[in-house]
Amino acid sequence: MNSEIMIYLIIGLILGIIIGIILTNVFSPKARKFNKLQVECDESKQQLIAQKQIIVKHFAHSAEILDNMANDFRRLYQHMAENSSNLISQADINALNMAPIKPIDEKIQPTKSFMNSQPKDYASSHSGLMNNSEQK
Repeated sequence: MNSEIMIYLIIGLILGIIIGIILTNVFSPKARKFNKLQVECDESKQQLIAQKQIIVKHFAHSAEILDNMANDFRRLYQHMAENSSNLISQADINALNMAPIKPIDEKIQPTKSFMNSQPKDYASSHSGLMNNSEQK
């Protein structure tokens, strides 16, 4: 009978330890704080996923709008190119004696007289801002 009691005591001790560990984890302040932080982390992840979806939708919509704008500008350019030859001829353009437009690639080079001396950090004369003659 002693061995049966010892077996029951050992089984009871093991079950008590297991139940104690479970109850400690459930009811301890650290476990509650951990569960609270876990819930906040999950909520933050869901918010991040939602925000990413909103951003993806925004950029997809923006790309669609830009594509529509490019198509509209292409149609406008084609319209202008097709109708410009009907409205004015090359002879009329030559008759206007318009100076040719310089390409954008050409840069204006500063002349040597422009850079004769280094600029000053101060005015060479008084500006007159602090003149007492304007006081009444």
